[in-house]
Amino acid sequence: MVVLKTKYYTKSVQTLSKKDCVLLLAQERLLAEDPFHSKLHVKKLKGFPSTDKVYSFRITRVFRGLFRISIEKIILFVIGHRKDIYQSF
Repeated sequence: MVVLKTKYYTKSVQTLSKKDCVLLLAQERLLAEDPFHSKLHVKKLKGFPSTDKVYSFRITRVFRGLFRISIEKIILFVIGHRKDIYQSF
């Protein structure tokens, strides 16, 4: 699948440490191969219309990323702390 990144996602990546960026790249590769790989700990988020299926994936124990799957594309929205990320949308 093709992975697309929003500007907000790219900007939020810059807040991560170098160690976390390395882990993020590994997670992005897994996401491109299989969006529901067990190492990603993907969860479907509630509270969105049924047409907008938004998911979260684990980067580290503290950071999560949000994404949406459309036909042959994965759109990455944002990365943030697990306590704050779900309130941003």
